Amino acid sequence: MNITFTDQAIERLQRYELSSKKMLLDFDDGVGPFSAVGSCSLDGDYRLILVKEDLDTPDYNEKITSNLGDVFIKDHTAVQFDDEMEVRFNPRYFTMPLVSPKRVLTDNLEVLDLSKTDLNSQIDRAHDC
Repeated sequence: MNITFTDQAIERLQRYELSSKKMLLDFDDGVGPFSAVGSCSLDGDYRLILVKEDLDTPDYNEKITSNLGDVFIKDHTAVQFDDEMEVRFNPRYFTMPLVSPKRVLTDNLEVLDLSKTDLNSQIDRAHDC
């Protein structure tokens, strides 16, 4: 599996100082410490979550290569992704589509920078409907 960020997407993401952060490509399926919806979710959402480089993220145990470095996903969500993906930037709408040769996975990949957030309390929190 591989993901390529276009030059325009890289330019858009530069403000996040990615070299000091771990990138998580998340399919929010209601599972894991970064899901606010719990197991009640009826639909998914694609997000690029940025966390401290040394944060332990055991749910994100599969690595994807990219031209910006390693990107981690939850292994059970791998079926939601395609072998070759691309993150683009649409300057007209200020969106970041995540696409593959087969389909548009999302019209706008949400970027969440949680690198300055204390996640210890959130990571161990149980979700409830």
